Amino acid sequence: MRKLPLLILSCFASTLCAQRVAEVEPNNSAATAQPLVFGQQVDCNLAAAEQDWFTFTVTTPSEVHLTTAGNFAVSSTVDTCVLLYDATGTTRLAWNDNARGSHSDMGCTLQPGVYAALVVGKLTTTTGDYALDLVAYPASTIQANEGAEPNGDPSLGETPTPFNLGENFSGTLASSTDVDWWQFTIAFDTVVQAYVYDDSGVPQLDNTLIGLRQLSGGTWTTIGTTSTLATGHRAFNLAHVAALTPGTYAIAVSAGTAAAGTAPLNYVKTGSYAVRTRGIEFFNLQTIAEAPEPNDNAAAAPILGLGDVAVGNTTGSADGDWYAFFAAQPVTIAAMTETGTAPGVTDTTVRVRDSAGTTIATGSTGGATGQSHGKVVFTLPTAGFYYFEVAGGVVAASGNYTLRFGAVTPILQSAAFAQQPPSTNACVGSNALRPQLAKANGEVPQLGTHFTMRVNNALPNAGIISMLGFSNTVASGGIPLPLDLGGFGAPTCFLRVDPASSSFGIADAAGLWFWDLPIPNDLFLSGLPFWVQVACFDPTLNTLGASVSNEAKCALGERGY
Repeated sequence: MRKLPLLILSCFASTLCAQRVAEVEPNNSAATAQPLVFGQQVDCNLAAAEQDWFTFTVTTPSEVHLTTAGNFAVSSTVDTCVLLYDATGTTRLAWNDNARGSHSDMGCTLQPGVYAALVVGKLTTTTGDYALDLVAYPASTIQANEGAEPNGDPSLGETPTPFNLGENFSGTLASSTDVDWWQFTIAFDTVVQAYVYDDSGVPQLDNTLIGLRQLSGGTWTTIGTTSTLATGHRAFNLAHVAALTPGTYAIAVSAGTAAAGTAPLNYVKTGSYAVRTRGIEFFNLQTIAEAPEPNDNAAAAPILGLGDVAVGNTTGSADGDWYAFFAAQPVTIAAMTETGTAPGVTDTTVRVRDSAGTTIATGSTGGATGQSHGKVVFTLPTAGFYYFEVAGGVVAASGNYTLRFGAVTPILQSAAFAQQPPSTNACVGSNALRPQLAKANGEVPQLGTHFTMRVNNALPNAGIISMLGFSNTVASGGIPLPLDLGGFGAPTCFLRVDPASSSFGIADAAGLWFWDLPIPNDLFLSGLPFWVQVACFDPTLNTLGASVSNEAKCALGERGY
C-alpha cells in the first residue's frame, strides 16, 4: 500500500508534469480561439465586457469539465461564467455560472469531436485574473434510458420508466413543462440518494429539479424535499425523513426554478439530463448493546458491523454513547436514531467522529413525524476507524433508542483542501509574520487538474522547500509527528507532515511563492489523502535558519466543489 503513494509522488514532485501556460491574445472570437490541452491550466485575464474563447478536441466519449479558479489571488473577486459551444461557436451546448463560489465548473459528457468554450464575466464590468482548467474523465455508464412518452404521472394515465436503485439513468425534457417519472422498488428500509451530475449528453438540460414520489394505497404522494440549483444543471440535495420502508417509489425529473436570465446566460430548461442513484439499505443484521457506562470514548466503544443495529439508553444530552465501525475505503454512510423499547426516547442527536474523536458530521433531525431523531448521510473521505455518538437532543431527553446504519460506494468524491490556521500552526519569521500555506481561490486537488497553492509571508526572494507526504502522525523511520524542531535550532517550529517528497522554489520580492501541483487523472486515486507544508529560509531567525508554515490536508476527488 505504501508503494502506490510513492509512485504518485513522481508526478507530484516533478516540474516536468507542470502544464500551466499563459493565455494568448487575441482570443475574443470562436475564429481566434486558443487551443486547450487536457490537464492544462491557462492563466487568463478578463477585461471589462471581454470574451475569452478556447477550443479543444475530444477523442473518446468523456465527462468533460471546464473549471475556473482564482489564479494567483487567494480571495479573487472575478465572477466567471463558462459556456460550451459546437466547433463554430454558434450553438450553445451547456454552461455554468458559479459552481465554485464566484467561479465556474461546466461539466457534461461529450462525444468525439471539436468544441469551443467561452469564458465571460458575470457582469460586463467584471475584470481580473482567473485560471482555466480542462479535464476529462471516462464517461459514466447509463444503465436505464427514458421510455416512450408520456412517461410521467400515473394518475394522469402515463407510464413511468422502470429502473433499479443504484443505476444511472438518462432522459430528455422536450419542453420546460415536461415531467419524467422513474419508478423503482425497495425490499429493505432504505435511504435514497439521487444526484444530477455531469453524465448527460448535449444539449444539456441547464436547470433540473428532482423529487420523490411514494405509492401507497393506490395513490402517489410527494415525499421528502425537492432538489434544484439556481446556478446550473446539477441537483444534490434530494432528502427524505426517516428511512423509506419497502415498497414502490419514483423519482420525478422536471425543469428547475432558476430565473430565465438574459442570453447567452439564460435558462431554456430543455435538453438532456442524467441522474446517479444509490440506495443505502438498513439490513438490521445483529443487535449490539451499548457498552457499560461510561462509554463516551473510543476505548469503550463496541464495534458495529455494516448493517448492525445498536441499542442503548440516554439520560440526556450530557450522556453520549460511542460505537466504533471500520470503513475499508471511502464510503457514503447513512446513520439514523429512532425510539427504542419502552421507555423510549423521542429526541436524539447522532454524531460521526473520525479516528481522533473529532466530530465530522452531526444529525439532529430526520426522524418520523412527532419525533426529533438524528439522521446523518455523509461521505467518509478515507478508510479507517470512525465512531458514532448518540446523545439526547436536549438535556431532558431520556430513554431507550436504536441506531441503524448502512453504507454504499460514494456517488462521487469531493476534492478537498483544509489548512490549519497559521496563528497556531506556523512559527513566526524574522519579519514578525508567520508563513502561510493557502490555496488560490476556487482551487482544489481535483483529479486531472493543475492544482496551485500559495505561500504568503516568506522573506523577499527567500528559498522555499515544499514538503508532501501521506501522513501527519508519523514520518519515515517511525518518527512521531509533529516533530519539535527546537532540538535542531528552530524553537517554536514544528515539522507536521511526512516529507516523503520535497521540491525547491524561490519567493518573489513580496515574499510570495506559488506551488504548482499537477494532479494525476486516475479515478482509482479518488479519496486519497495527503498533507503539505513548506519551510522558508530565514537565516537570521534561528540556528536552523528557517521558519515553517502551517500544514494543510488535501484529498483527491473528481468533484471540485
